[in-house]
Amino acid sequence: MIQSRPCLLLAASLLLATPALAQQTNGVGLPNRGGRAPDGPVTLGQPLQTNPPTAPDQKPAFDGQVRAPAVVTATPISVEVKTRALDHPWGIAFLGEGKLLVTEKPGAMRIVDMASGEPVAGVSGVPTVVYGGDAGLLDVVTDPDFARNRTIYFTYVEPRGEHDSGLVIAKGRLQPPKGGNQAPMYRLEDVSVLLRVDPGLAQRAHYGSRLLFDREGYLFVSLGERFFYPTRGEAQSLFSWLGKVLRIDTTGKPAPGNPFDRDQDAENHNRAEIWSYGHRNPQGLAINPADGKLWDAEHGPDGGDEVNRIERGSNYGWPLVAYGTNYDRSLISDGQTERSGTVQPRYVWEAAIGPGGMTFYAGDLIPEWKGNLFVAAMTGQHLARLVVQGDKIVGEERLLQDQHQRIRHVAQGPDGALWVVTDAAAGRLIRLTPR
Repeated sequence: MIQSRPCLLLAASLLLATPALAQQTNGVGLPNRGGRAPDGPVTLGQPLQTNPPTAPDQKPAFDGQVRAPAVVTATPISVEVKTRALDHPWGIAFLGEGKLLVTEKPGAMRIVDMASGEPVAGVSGVPTVVYGGDAGLLDVVTDPDFARNRTIYFTYVEPRGEHDSGLVIAKGRLQPPKGGNQAPMYRLEDVSVLLRVDPGLAQRAHYGSRLLFDREGYLFVSLGERFFYPTRGEAQSLFSWLGKVLRIDTTGKPAPGNPFDRDQDAENHNRAEIWSYGHRNPQGLAINPADGKLWDAEHGPDGGDEVNRIERGSNYGWPLVAYGTNYDRSLISDGQTERSGTVQPRYVWEAAIGPGGMTFYAGDLIPEWKGNLFVAAMTGQHLARLVVQGDKIVGEERLLQDQHQRIRHVAQGPDGALWVVTDAAAGRLIRLTPR
């Protein structure tokens, strides 16, 4: 087990250097003002209608960074609501044999039959979680060799002391039910902690928490900066895990080839698990199958939600630069959106959509979607389809707006369909296929 150490001196220095940042202290879990995205009309080749930007004076860094031209799927799509019986689902993982595993934010794991869409079993042995705000039982992925070792990796927020909480990355073996007349129950056994992210804090916000295996079998982990100062500034610190994308092996150790894997014997060393830094609250990770590049989607402040192409060792700027504003509409870092040494987002939503999970479509069921990036939008209440050419977004479409749901996550199933979960007490599991 490895623990992070906060760099409070750096955070304090950032606070003093950028006093406008301190003004965002009016609460946790405040909604971005973007709201539900407009339903239309849609004109091909023209940008989609959007809610008013929170920072209308900010200009994009390059053509196409905002408001890509509208595209429309020509293939008739079947939208099948498989179930409405999930309690605030967060992550999904495909288990094989027609089953998928869903994490429910209040603290349960459910086994769902893909054919019927119904939850058919619970899971015992899930650790106790803190639930509320952004906290709860969050993401889950299966080991690349799951069929043999039955191992899953998951993230959850644990209680620490009387009021504090912190994120844990853990793994365990998911065992199928034993025989008997009782209701079927899977078992989570041999649970162990890979990383325990410090510090524990009272606010229940900005955990990030998406998991993704790369092509070499190493695990990417996205981590938020926990919203408030002093931890907010730690997104820029290489001594802290907050506001980072990590890359680790299946025991929690730094993966070989990480950019800051040096001087690990020194008393104060960089965190060798770090792959990239300067992130706010990244809840989406996906690898483009065309070139193997990692992308993320992350929450901006009030407006300024981002899609980034993640490069090894790069700094994505938060909180030194940002699109959008604080929740009280004050400027972040004097309104700077560009700074030497930081990487620009490949796409920006000027009015917040609240991005969740994401995936590149690599299936054959809907050929026109191949290579497209799909991003769940919670505040925006839609599934964003982004047409990607190289490192640019050249088209955008909104799907599932008729569901009027907060879209939490999207993943491609082994059947070639897109599977979506919605963030609600009667959360939906939705399957998208050609009609």
